Amino acid sequence: MLRPSEGGGPRPVAGQWIVLHRVGSDRAAPIDSVRSAADGRFRFRYTPFGDPDALYFISAHYGGIAYFSPPLRADTVRGDDADVIVYDTTTDTTVVRVQGRHFVLSAPRGDRREIAEVFELENDGTRTLIARDTTIPLWSSRLPEGAESTSVAPGDVSSGAVLFRGGRAELYAPISPGVRQLVLTYMLPVKAFPLAMPVERAVSVLEVLLEEPRALAEGARLTEVAPGVIEGRQFRRFLAQDVPVNAVMRVTAPEPVVQSRGAMKVLAIVMVAVMVAALAVWVTKRRGRLDVGGLTSDVTPRTSNVERLVAEIATLDMRFERSDKAAATRAEYQASRAALKARLARELASGDQPV
Repeated sequence: MLRPSEGGGPRPVAGQWIVLHRVGSDRAAPIDSVRSAADGRFRFRYTPFGDPDALYFISAHYGGIAYFSPPLRADTVRGDDADVIVYDTTTDTTVVRVQGRHFVLSAPRGDRREIAEVFELENDGTRTLIARDTTIPLWSSRLPEGAESTSVAPGDVSSGAVLFRGGRAELYAPISPGVRQLVLTYMLPVKAFPLAMPVERAVSVLEVLLEEPRALAEGARLTEVAPGVIEGRQFRRFLAQDVPVNAVMRVTAPEPVVQSRGAMKVLAIVMVAVMVAALAVWVTKRRGRLDVGGLTSDVTPRTSNVERLVAEIATLDMRFERSDKAAATRAEYQASRAALKARLARELASGDQPV
């Protein structure tokens, strides 16, 4: 068991309890414990049992913080693979750097888009960062306005360590030296785009992945590079390095075509209404004074079968646009419209229209 020292090499930690754990589908519990010797050394002897996929690892508490070893996979584990490194603590939040930030925008699902933001938080000091009190987060990030269904995906940081409030994601768990990955997910309405997101802290690597082919990322030194593939889905990829604080990343994602159905419905109804109105005006203009052999007479020519069928089709279309569009309704509409169109074609072919 070792502890890094300021400006020197690791120092042994003596007299600390070290616990051997087993986690399997059949059982999960501590199975043994020993104290570290004066030189920090310790030894466990155990025989694996039960579930063959069970994991064995060791843990130690130091300064109120729990530290864990990697899984013990070999029959005999020693040296670095068996070391438990513990750290002194600090409340200086300046030791945290954003090594990487990855913004992943999925294709729209209904009227929402799913976003995942992956932050690689690096503690480049030699102490574990802890909060001064329970009301001050160690690190936080602003969420876009209108973000819904916020959550923490599996990673190095558990969901219980993050609090969503005031439009921010706030991290309260201790951050030991090294890089920790925090994965945030949330939903945004399609109308939230274009989206402008300020970079609150300098970022070593900024990556934007857009599944929507028409989407675009700009600002914050972003440049499009070769596309990437995640779980068989292709994403446009934009990359930037050494992004300064207060830079602004802008993501444009045009409203998907499927989301324009409401507007298309209104447009269809308007067009049908205009067709009916135009037909009425045309028929009205044909009414008037008819001059035959120098005699004038007020007459109203009868409406042709063509005019009547056009009007029936327009009315049928309008009624369907206002209906619930259930399968039975759609089938009836399509059959009626096909019959009317066939009758209209026959009338136009016959040329039997009133003068």
